[in-house]
Amino acid sequence: MTISANIRTDRPRNSVLGRALLAGAVAAGVGCLVGPAVAEATSLLVLTSAFEYRWPSFLMAVVLLAAAVRPLTDRPAVRRRVLAVCAAAVIGVVWFRMVAFPVISPDWRETDRTAAPGGGDRYLVVEEGSAMIDPLWRVSVVDGWGVTARQWPVGLFDGDTAAGALRKVAWSGPDALVVTTWDGEVTTVRLDPGNGKPEREL
Repeated sequence: MTISANIRTDRPRNSVLGRALLAGAVAAGVGCLVGPAVAEATSLLVLTSAFEYRWPSFLMAVVLLAAAVRPLTDRPAVRRRVLAVCAAAVIGVVWFRMVAFPVISPDWRETDRTAAPGGGDRYLVVEEGSAMIDPLWRVSVVDGWGVTARQWPVGLFDGDTAAGALRKVAWSGPDALVVTTWDGEVTTVRLDPGNGKPEREL
């Protein structure tokens, strides 16, 4: 009698756990598909940081799916097939991250962060990366604080030529930036005083 009672109580528990893991896998998969587009549309910093690359959410979806198989089904054949597919997907993602990703991704690293003059929750971010042998610079403005903070792109600069290489970017007041390239060209980019959005992207 005791064994039967344990089976009856454990099975629903396992089913609930399996469904929760499956729901997490579906949510991560949806995030992988639509997250970058939502992040670009809203410009929210929290989404931009979370969905800059698709592979982390894809990997999370695969791991959660693999974890959900055991509590959801008692069929060994189904388990083996799903786990084999998940294992292949994980190996593919790890290979991509270790081998292909460093080649095709600039691997951005933040090199400068400067607060806007006059205080407030607005700052300039400069990141550096590379495309093969050419240096790259990515400039953006973050406005706001916490989950409502937004990150606006200012420009992407390619060091393949002097005209495209970034020499300096600095504040010219709380609502304007001065961008200088290595060929001496100086460009002023004005920002929306309310939300910090640049009037144009270089």
